[in-house]
Amino acid sequence: MDWRYTAGLAEGFLLGIMTVAGVAAIRVGWVLGRERRRVVRPRLWGQGMLVLAASLALVPLWLALFGPGTVSIALTVVACAGILAAAVMRQRACRDRRRGGSAPTSPTFPAS
Repeated sequence: MDWRYTAGLAEGFLLGIMTVAGVAAIRVGWVLGRERRRVVRPRLWGQGMLVLAASLALVPLWLALFGPGTVSIALTVVACAGILAAAVMRQRACRDRRRGGSAPTSPTFPAS
């Protein structure tokens, strides 16, 4: 078995997990365990996961179907912009809209 085949299977498996997690967050508000405590807006987090999965799949899929060329360089730039947009979306999903800052990790008490 060629190593590229194995790497492609591993990438497809991880992209599938990311897609399922994004759809689950959008549909029912379920977030992966490690991120669950910090995420305030699960729907935005799920949209960020879907954008990230699509951006990561864009260049390898194009190279596998059509091979390298000048269009692949432009697609790489578009994929990088998608990765940055997904990072911003996922970071915004962890911020509380009402407070303006990050979500509280411990209860805060007013000063006496």
